[in-house]
Amino acid sequence: MKKWQATVLVCASLVCLSACKNQTTSEADKQNGDKNAQVTSQLAKKGELVPDFELTGVDGKTYRLSDYKGKKVYLKFWASWCSICLASLPDTDELAKEAGDDYVVLTVVSPGQKGEQAEEAFKKWYQGLDYKNLPVLLDPSGKLLASYGVRSYPTQAFIDKERKLVKTQSGFMDKETILENLKTMN
Repeated sequence: MKKWQATVLVCASLVCLSACKNQTTSEADKQNGDKNAQVTSQLAKKGELVPDFELTGVDGKTYRLSDYKGKKVYLKFWASWCSICLASLPDTDELAKEAGDDYVVLTVVSPGQKGEQAEEAFKKWYQGLDYKNLPVLLDPSGKLLASYGVRSYPTQAFIDKERKLVKTQSGFMDKETILENLKTMN
């Protein structure tokens, strides 16, 4: 690869990462309050028990972290405007389909937070996508985002079978790397 091509590629990647770090606050942040979520604002720390949460998915179901006791959890935070997030959704959907007794895949979107569209607009937009296996949990209050220290998209959290945080990582992560992380956890 020529130097100028590599430079253009690096610059384009930085622009994408910069866009994914959008941290605007909207009036919806203040209006959402505790609607649709019961999450503590305590920051999750590596090696420690993570707080339980209760969120409603776009499918209308209620999801609680405590429902997955004894399973590893891959928790992905993403946004509809994040190109890296959208490019990795097919792999995330595949991972969710392949999940068995060992692990579960959950994704979280925060309508009205950090530049994400309002909840109803997001649901309508998401219905146009064809992901059949991907649980998308809604965190309109942004409390779960805050509890995991999410500052950019995508951000992944890996939680072990004892509900302890193994690690968080922002940025793109391919399917093989995600599976490797899940394999090395208890």
